[in-house]
Amino acid sequence: MNSRFRFPITVGVALLLLGSATFAQSRRVAFSFQGGGAGHEENNLHVGLATGFAMTVPLTARLAVTAEIDHWATASRSSFRKLYNGRLAVTPFLLGLRYEFGGNGYFVPYAVAGTGYVGTKFWIDPVVTLPEVTIEQNVRSGWGGYFGFGASWRLAALWEFFSEIDYLVRTAPCRTVVRDPNLRVTAEDIWVNLHVVYWKFGFRILF
Repeated sequence: MNSRFRFPITVGVALLLLGSATFAQSRRVAFSFQGGGAGHEENNLHVGLATGFAMTVPLTARLAVTAEIDHWATASRSSFRKLYNGRLAVTPFLLGLRYEFGGNGYFVPYAVAGTGYVGTKFWIDPVVTLPEVTIEQNVRSGWGGYFGFGASWRLAALWEFFSEIDYLVRTAPCRTVVRDPNLRVTAEDIWVNLHVVYWKFGFRILF
């Protein structure tokens, strides 16, 4: 993992250590609105601003099911056997389990892990080449996994603030197609590293 991710991960671990287990927070169904930043592990992909929403359904006092949808877009700069200059949009649909480590009823650290479908769409910038030659790149959507940790702070009876760091694991196949009327169509398959550290924060409304 790149050194630029060490600071947010260290902060997340510190949050977990602060929450000495005493009493589990009484759980209710919650709906959350969240935002943050998605830092790609791949060097030629920039950090993207992310938004999303999620629902949490408790199973026990400490275990809950989570379902969420996130979205971010990031710029790509051309690199050998990687994506060309362009814009990559990522939309994960994630389902996971969240386990709370206890807390004092107001501050609750937790860990989360799961899987989901990672939708991707890539728009390539115009490539300087012969007018009759076109180049396309397609990043395929597919399944991935994730894990993370965070903490929530109860601010009122019906809502709470939370901060969370997730690591999304996904390597996607990508096909580069070059069309030249004077030659045959050529295609090359590569793999795109879509591993992402996603730091998010927001508010949960409790029902």
